[in-house]
Amino acid sequence: MTEEPTAQARAILAANRYAVLGTATPAGEPWVSPVYFVNLEINRVLWLSRPSARHSELIAENPRIAVTVFDSTVPMGGATAFYARATAAPCPDSDLALHLQVFSTRSVAEGFPAWRLNQVTGEAPLRLYRADITEAWLLPADDGPERRIPLPL
Repeated sequence: MTEEPTAQARAILAANRYAVLGTATPAGEPWVSPVYFVNLEINRVLWLSRPSARHSELIAENPRIAVTVFDSTVPMGGATAFYARATAAPCPDSDLALHLQVFSTRSVAEGFPAWRLNQVTGEAPLRLYRADITEAWLLPADDGPERRIPLPL
């Protein structure tokens, strides 16, 4: 396998700011949510969320999720996409400062304010979540619908 699919996946993640998270209850009832995200390479995705949000509650019950990132502005048949399976949870305290710095740096570059630890800890309403990607695929635009190429992690 060449490096081209991985390079395309990185480009999709870099060019897009919203991911769709697919979550489910332990019984399998689905729920999807768009979130503003920041990625660390192709193996980790970060986002801010309220623990009371439906997708956050579902992650607390069942941490297995799906993630899709794509450009919805392209014409039909021209989209590329990044698909992944992951395990999600609030960012552990041991990684929180570093991951929040990465999230904040990207947010500032996009024109949003910087984030501080006190905004995602204690009584603050938001938490930083992370998804550790366990499997990933690229949907290339040039090969028609639903031909996903597995990506090395």
